[in-house]
Amino acid sequence: MTGGSAVLALWVDIDPSDEPLFAHWHSREHVQERVGCPGWLRGSRFKGVEKPGRYFLFYDAETVQALESDAYYARLRNPTPMSRAILPQFRDTWRTACAVEQRWGDGVGAAVLTLRIKIGNTAPFDKLAALETVRVDLLAGHANVGQAHTTEKDLRPAPDRQIERALIAFFWSVEAAQAARARHAPQGEVFVLRHTVSKDDLS
Repeated sequence: MTGGSAVLALWVDIDPSDEPLFAHWHSREHVQERVGCPGWLRGSRFKGVEKPGRYFLFYDAETVQALESDAYYARLRNPTPMSRAILPQFRDTWRTACAVEQRWGDGVGAAVLTLRIKIGNTAPFDKLAALETVRVDLLAGHANVGQAHTTEKDLRPAPDRQIERALIAFFWSVEAAQAARARHAPQGEVFVLRHTVSKDDLS
């Protein structure tokens, strides 16, 4: 499967005063640290369009097992000084390791529409797989993957919430993502791409 068969998906709120540190940390240290783990393929940061300080962090992985590896846990248990400074500022954090149930397209786009859904809810997957869409993923959350006790988890001020399923659709533009939300997923959130790093970028 292009892009791997697993994803780590995070939604988080950051106070506007902490956004410069958050962006620097994620772009200059954190995404390289994560994508450098075996089986991790790409890490991307998206910023909320409507809600200030809202972010979506999205990591492609080869398999769900890559999100449970010893190398990954070693980093979770030994956070850097910058991680120790920013993780306590996380608010309303949703963090879930997911398997990709369905995928249409590949890569990441300039904007993303995210929709968290319950098991049994109908997701508009086919409606979003359209000309202006770059890629659509239907994700199934794995509640027990990557959830062992770690120092990073202790640093966040509240327990992470988890999704059951999610629909993640990447678009060429914010306008296309907003139009798709209006037509097919009014409860969804639209984010704009800020930075993406692939495994090849680190070689």
